[in-house]
Amino acid sequence: MATLLATAAIAVVICAAAIMNRELTRVALCVGVTALVAGAYGLLHRVSPRSLGWGDVLLVTPLTLAVAYVAVERVLWWQLVAATTGAVHAVWVRVRSGSSHVPFGPHLLIAAWLMLVASV
Repeated sequence: MATLLATAAIAVVICAAAIMNRELTRVALCVGVTALVAGAYGLLHRVSPRSLGWGDVLLVTPLTLAVAYVAVERVLWWQLVAATTGAVHAVWVRVRSGSSHVPFGPHLLIAAWLMLVASV
């Protein structure tokens, strides 16, 4: 529920900024990129629900909107940073405790924060 509210809040802020600045094509690009990323995550969840949880699919939507609006070119870097840190964490946990479960949400959040800070 919180991620849906966050998505709605970010969408309202982006739309308001776009109307004020007359940047409707930028909003369309952000929505398109968000649909692609969220769709890819949704497909991965559908193919392998154990590898990527539904919460990650929901979390990626507002994060993609935010990162894409600030700097659309950073979306790919954000995904690469999140995937790389997630993979390193998974290997470390596997070696250390033998567990095969690593939450991906924190990696998405931290990488998005880094991209937003780097873009400002």
